[in-house]
Amino acid sequence: MKKLIYLFLAFPLFMGAQDLYWYDVMLEIPRETRESAETLIKDYYSNIDIPLDVNLSFSRIPLKGENVEATHMLSMFSTSAKSLANFRGSLSGEKWNIYTSGMQGLANVTSSMAGNVLVGMNYDKAGPLGQVWIFKVHAKDTGKFVEAFAKLMKTFKPTGLIANGQFTHGNSDGESMFVYGTSKDLTEAFSTGPTNKKEADAFQTFFNEISFAEFSQSQTRVLIKQF
Repeated sequence: MKKLIYLFLAFPLFMGAQDLYWYDVMLEIPRETRESAETLIKDYYSNIDIPLDVNLSFSRIPLKGENVEATHMLSMFSTSAKSLANFRGSLSGEKWNIYTSGMQGLANVTSSMAGNVLVGMNYDKAGPLGQVWIFKVHAKDTGKFVEAFAKLMKTFKPTGLIANGQFTHGNSDGESMFVYGTSKDLTEAFSTGPTNKKEADAFQTFFNEISFAEFSQSQTRVLIKQF
């Protein structure tokens, strides 16, 4: 918990202050091996050294599109690209080999991806339920998307963390940008959105300004354990 609080204090609490780098591993875990796989993952990552400026979360993905095979995800993130890369590179050795050997037959890695957050707010209000909206955006329009999102955030006041960023590695089929928001529970997640005319107008302006972007998919993740 102390490390989590420290990392939130290190995060930017205002728009565009600092990048946040992330690396996700998407896992498909069959129902019949779910308990064993979840236990093994929690045991392994609970018993290794994780740097103070790196955080790692393990989540289920209960809501997703029909073509998404992943049922779980491991997400590593840090305000330091070097720290994140060094931590990812440290996952080796005898303990790692025992862990990966034990995971054989319990889970399959469906994909891995990495990227960074470009603008965000409310990092100190991150909730255990997160939803990501993924878009296909041409590289030349990335700046326009970020500007439109930052403009929306001047009017829309979400209750949880919200961020806009890009995929830099492992993206597919033109998916290049995302908006990610968290909620404290499913009730709050279901009611996310504009709450008055001013916010509704701001959303309409946002959609008009990102008309060049193609919405691809959304997923909802539920936190199992924060390491």
